[in-house]
Amino acid sequence: MIKGGVSCSKYVLLIGMLAGAALFHIWQKVEMARVIGGINIAETQIAELDQARTELLAAIVVRKNSGFIEKVAFGQLGMVYPSQTINGLNNGALAHWEGD
Repeated sequence: MIKGGVSCSKYVLLIGMLAGAALFHIWQKVEMARVIGGINIAETQIAELDQARTELLAAIVVRKNSGFIEKVAFGQLGMVYPSQTINGLNNGALAHWEGD
């Protein structure tokens, strides 16, 4: 009877170890899936941020263009080209507001 009891406890220990190993394996798979999902989200965000950066750099180039600056100065700010003299003085300004 003692011999059978020892044998039974060995089987219980073996089954417990197998169950533990199976649970550990499943936990690793779940963790890997979570990490891969996080990597995919990060890669998607990187692609979106790269696209936004490209658009912002293009907007900077457009706004540094002298034609665009002139269009804003005259169209939105109401500036005009100066006459040769303003109030009898030869002013070196390139443009001014109409009232000045």
